[in-house]
Amino acid sequence: MKGTPMAEIERLIDEFAADYEAGRDADPAKFLDRVEPGRRQELAERIDKYLMTAPTRRWDPEAFEGSLAQRASDRVYESLEGVSGTWPELLPHLRNQARIKRRELVERLAGALGFDAEPQIEKIGDYYNRMEHGRLPATGVSGRVIDALATVLGTDAERIRAAGSRIGEPGEGAQTAFARTASPDAELVDADALAETAPPQPPGRATHDEIDALFLDG
Repeated sequence: MKGTPMAEIERLIDEFAADYEAGRDADPAKFLDRVEPGRRQELAERIDKYLMTAPTRRWDPEAFEGSLAQRASDRVYESLEGVSGTWPELLPHLRNQARIKRRELVERLAGALGFDAEPQIEKIGDYYNRMEHGRLPATGVSGRVIDALATVLGTDAERIRAAGSRIGEPGEGAQTAFARTASPDAELVDADALAETAPPQPPGRATHDEIDALFLDG
């Protein structure tokens, strides 16, 4: 939709509210896809504001805090405001689709990269966590990592590479985050995923090694 005016944002909010209050499938991602990329964050903020005061459904901030719905919303904003393109949306979707827990993915990724010592696995896990949270510049992640990750997730490397270059344009990952994370497979929601908060800080340059180079030097 080209040149979405404010009136169109208002109309979409009214349409979303009508669907939500009627108990219909009010998927925010479907509405985000109907506006141009430059207006999506504005619409997402308006939808969030509406949901916090929706008249026909109780808003329970304690239940929402730390919930799957909150993490889905966070992933959209991490994509919009982070430095990893839409990886915060796409990677959790692919991981869930492949039925792989994050710890298993990290171990397999480390093995594919040629590392098997526990400190090395943990370090790779830190970097992968930053990829999922939009805190790792996509331009610094090497093709070797992308190729290995694609193999582990059973997808095309170019799909992951392209998602890393998309900034502020929610796509398939955004739709999945809103539409699916409310009821993911229980066995995939492990303790690590539920406990995730802010990703760790990057390792110091004084200890820059081969793993750092793979995730930072492109």
